[in-house]
Amino acid sequence: MNMVAKKILSAKSFRNSIYLDFEGRKSIDGEDYPLPHMAGIFRPNANGKSGVYPVIFFKPRWKPAKNGSGKHAILADFNEYFSSLIEELDHQEKHIVYWTQHEEKMLEKHLSSNTFDNLRPYLYNVHPLAKRYANRLKKFGPEGTARKKTLEEFFSVLYRKRKPYPPLKNGPSETCQRIDRACANTQRWRNFTERQKEYVKALLAYNEGDCRGTWLIAKKVGNFYAT
Repeated sequence: MNMVAKKILSAKSFRNSIYLDFEGRKSIDGEDYPLPHMAGIFRPNANGKSGVYPVIFFKPRWKPAKNGSGKHAILADFNEYFSSLIEELDHQEKHIVYWTQHEEKMLEKHLSSNTFDNLRPYLYNVHPLAKRYANRLKKFGPEGTARKKTLEEFFSVLYRKRKPYPPLKNGPSETCQRIDRACANTQRWRNFTERQKEYVKALLAYNEGDCRGTWLIAKKVGNFYAT
């Protein structure tokens, strides 16, 4: 259970946070939370609604996907990457914010126990607070409820005038497996077919949408509870 989620972060703290979303394949034959293929990390700007979106790939074989993903993409060891964030989180009073318990379960499963214990105080699941906010303001209608609503559904009712972020036609699990097959055939981005390149671009667009959507929901919720 995430103990940090019981408190409400300030609007300033939400802006100062790092927004995390993992992508990977589904479990196979009872497998317990397979290692994510990648993570998107969204860092809001000091003002406004935009920010910077770095991408971290955790599969060494995904080097060609990294090479085709722009200057903010890196390959990294899972444990080393999140361990390196702890000093920043501590010194700059930041949190890692995410939409559901899935992200925390991934961290608990794949980080060393020492790294996870050190990271735990900075983890914040914004979903319970967003549900509380939506229900209080009846965002899903007078008889509706935020229960079982997706991130996309939350975003659509909280930001009705904004275009929705792009969906992922084949879903993240299938898309990751297709990129796996492409990387197994060649370690050069230039040798990817246009369709294979599109799988990478679509996955990143989808992941960035989830990261940005989580940030914008947190921003609205944080501003509401700050008043």
